[in-house]
Amino acid sequence: MSSLGLNGRLIRLCQKELKETLRDRRTIVTLLLMPLLVYPLLSMALNRFLLSSAAADSSATIVYKVGIESEQEGLLLSKWLEDPRSQPPEVISKASGGAVAKFEYFNVAPETAEEALFNNGVDVSAKITAEKPPTVTFIAFNGDGTSQMCQRVLSERMHWLRMRLAEEAAAASNSGYVRPADVDVTDVGEPQDTTLLATIVPLVLVLMTITGAVYPAIDLTAGERERGTMESLMASPVPRFYVLFAKYTAVVIVAMLTAIANLLAMFTTLWAGGLLPLLTGSEGFPWMSVLHILGLLVLFSGFFSAVLLSLTSFAKSFKEAQAYLIPVMLLSLTPGMLSLMPGVKLSGPMAIAPLVNIVILARDLLSDGADPAAAFAAIISTVVYAAAALTIAAKLFGSDAVTRTSEQSISSLFRRPKAESAVPSIQSASLMLALLVPIYFVVSNGLIRTMQSLSESLSLSNQLSLNAVALIATFGLVPLVATFLGRNRYRSTYRLRPFTWVAMFGAFLIGCGAWVLAHESFVIANAMGIGGLDESRIEQALKTLDAFTQVNPLVLVATMALTPAIIEELCFRGFLFSALSKVLTPTKVIVITSVIFGLFHVLTGNALLIERFIPTTLMGLILGWIAYRSGSVVPGMVLHFTHNALLESVAHYHKELTFLGEQIDGTESHIPIWILLPCLFTAVVGASIFVMATRNKPNQLPT
Repeated sequence: MSSLGLNGRLIRLCQKELKETLRDRRTIVTLLLMPLLVYPLLSMALNRFLLSSAAADSSATIVYKVGIESEQEGLLLSKWLEDPRSQPPEVISKASGGAVAKFEYFNVAPETAEEALFNNGVDVSAKITAEKPPTVTFIAFNGDGTSQMCQRVLSERMHWLRMRLAEEAAAASNSGYVRPADVDVTDVGEPQDTTLLATIVPLVLVLMTITGAVYPAIDLTAGERERGTMESLMASPVPRFYVLFAKYTAVVIVAMLTAIANLLAMFTTLWAGGLLPLLTGSEGFPWMSVLHILGLLVLFSGFFSAVLLSLTSFAKSFKEAQAYLIPVMLLSLTPGMLSLMPGVKLSGPMAIAPLVNIVILARDLLSDGADPAAAFAAIISTVVYAAAALTIAAKLFGSDAVTRTSEQSISSLFRRPKAESAVPSIQSASLMLALLVPIYFVVSNGLIRTMQSLSESLSLSNQLSLNAVALIATFGLVPLVATFLGRNRYRSTYRLRPFTWVAMFGAFLIGCGAWVLAHESFVIANAMGIGGLDESRIEQALKTLDAFTQVNPLVLVATMALTPAIIEELCFRGFLFSALSKVLTPTKVIVITSVIFGLFHVLTGNALLIERFIPTTLMGLILGWIAYRSGSVVPGMVLHFTHNALLESVAHYHKELTFLGEQIDGTESHIPIWILLPCLFTAVVGASIFVMATRNKPNQLPT
């Protein structure tokens, strides 16, 4: 069956699943009726609360209404409160940003003080007795935040007045009087201007997205299995993964629509109630924030839907699926609450922690912006986690989808297969990537911190050696463990097939000339504004070049050329290439592995090196083509090693190669034509030799 026909069937299958889901009455209730009913009621209930909270935070901009029962009481109270000695101490004014409350006095007669409070005419009522000394009583409305705040401020003012009068009397009667210790306040850290929008929306996204995805995920997997309708669906002439993908698409769309409906209802009710400025911190409508929210919805919906489908695929019935998902919903609230906690930043392990990272990313995007490197790590890791969860669901879904009950359990994911297989499954590759992303992020950040702390005692050669060990421990060890657990044959998994020396020679020539393509792509991308190096990075690059001259060239080539060439090719053009070749066409395999290869080179430690994506991906395309044509990973290693070795050799001997041009760092200029043309000619000759040597390429997928 042609790919065009399969794609058409997939589209129709997605439409079918989505229509059946949207026709369900319970889905419509969750999607439309709940937001339309809940948010107007919630807005009315929170209206007074939000206003009271705002009053508590900005007392300088609110004038409190104080009710008095006679003009004499009003004059006496005003005299006390306007006395300079009743003003807040300097330490308190400093802590509150100089905010000072103001008061207006209203004669509530003939009403009593309590009646004026019940009628919402004043915030606080005051009663003053005619005793000596007089007693002033401030009456607040219990449960009203503004009234309670006004009562507290008035009480404090009167206590400060009494304290300072007592100090003056003590000092006048006792010449040796020393007042109590002075108090001062200070702050540390950077101020965080986080609006209510950035605080509330991430929590709403978590709750509403998972609410919208739960019922469709259960109904389309465990529900259909329990009803016995799965058999007819699986009998259709499409791959089983297409069936699961159609269900996944339906769940994602319903989850997104539910979250959008809730956000629309929330914004509408807040706008109608005049509370939108309290949420956004500005008078205008937050259009840019809305665009950020829509982008985040894709991440939330895709992640939650994949996780829920993977869990419901274990369930034997609708009730069992609900039992699985209730703990997940409760656990999801914990990361959602992080948006309410100050001081939690999107950095380090937080940038790759599932769900936690996108919650904090949502908060940062809606407030003062997010760090690009951390945001990139959060997005990539979330996509990988979602893909891994979806492949788990595909494994369980495809194995027993035609039966009434699930034969799988969670423990089955951790068992080694009984039979040996030639190459990893797509599920194994996804799980491997899901583990590789956080491991690589943690190891690279830990390595950078270690080298920074030991920079004075650790030579550059030792630093390069540590970098090579970290590369082996991540891109080498993680796929190796996945191969062992999957009981895959190492030779076919890593594509260690026979090769001809003529093909090797062709790959070597391509490596000698392909570096100019990578360099020119970097210069062109820089001219187009994609990535590029600022002055600080150029200065750092020049310092690195000078440092490389002090390193033994054999150490430099071994750590920066040989180790990456072997380890990265075994991972990307070996493990991943062989796993993806089972389900994708060669062109798609080459493109996907190249993009993944480029993305891993963009995020290095805590730095986001956008400028490396295009040249690295371009090199990945060349290496992928070499791997496909030869059927072996070894020619790609030769090309990769040659390319890196040339660059590292130039870095080491750049002072002796000044005749090649003044800007030998090559960060801004094109390569001279007299160097460019021979290199391109060498690459073309090498490609021609390689094509001739690989006309009869071996089978790509041995059994």
